Amino acid sequence: MRTLATILAVLLVTTAAGLADNGANFPFHVGEKLNYTIYWGPFVAGSASLEVSDIEAVDGHDCYHLIAKAQTSGLVGMLFHVDNTMESWLDAKELYARRYRQHRIEGKHTKLSETHYDYVNNNFTITNHLNGAVTTLPMDKPLLDIVSALYYVRTRPLQLNQPQNFLVNAGDTNRLVRITPNQRKTIWTNPLGDVPAVRIEPNPTITIVAANKGHMWVWVSDDAQKLPLVLISNMTLGSVRLQLTEVQTANPALAQRLRLVSKD
Repeated sequence: MRTLATILAVLLVTTAAGLADNGANFPFHVGEKLNYTIYWGPFVAGSASLEVSDIEAVDGHDCYHLIAKAQTSGLVGMLFHVDNTMESWLDAKELYARRYRQHRIEGKHTKLSETHYDYVNNNFTITNHLNGAVTTLPMDKPLLDIVSALYYVRTRPLQLNQPQNFLVNAGDTNRLVRITPNQRKTIWTNPLGDVPAVRIEPNPTITIVAANKGHMWVWVSDDAQKLPLVLISNMTLGSVRLQLTEVQTANPALAQRLRLVSKD
């Protein structure tokens, strides 16, 4: 069950109103919240959400405050309790991470830490709020964390077989991640009906997925919103899937689309 918890954690972006208007061309806006059901094989394993909470200043720079949550429930929750919250502050102009915070409860293990990305001094500092340890490491390029990376991808043009690279920070490790859109098809979702979608495969994938001879894909709507519709990881130990089940949005075009589907 600890393997499942690891996958859930990763599969798992007056001033605020003004900045939301300035970023009108972005596919996400303040007020967007995406809710997911988590499946482990055929069984419901829990729930997850992705939210653009508000705009907050970090080091004098306006940032989208992104919140990702995942919790186990039912039998899976009884066998192994998971309650994870990951927060990211994504620079609204430059589109790189300025702060990342995680509070993860996985069985008997708890992790509470915060990472601050200092682009003036070219380093990032990890603070462990459980034992007080502080670690500062150098960085020579802008970084994304695992939450802001998903929102960053939504701002990119996604063309089949055209790979894109960016740096993702996880703990004290920075990895060059390549995403390659490699398939298109129509996916049905409960909130949106039939949606044209493009499949993205990240490389490298999560260590636990690779160790179990697996692959991980994200299906993103092939439209202006680029909504993450389905996240899938297939491995020898089973399949984990996050399925979009509800969309809350302040985006007028997307809100109208949801109203039209709800009337059908």
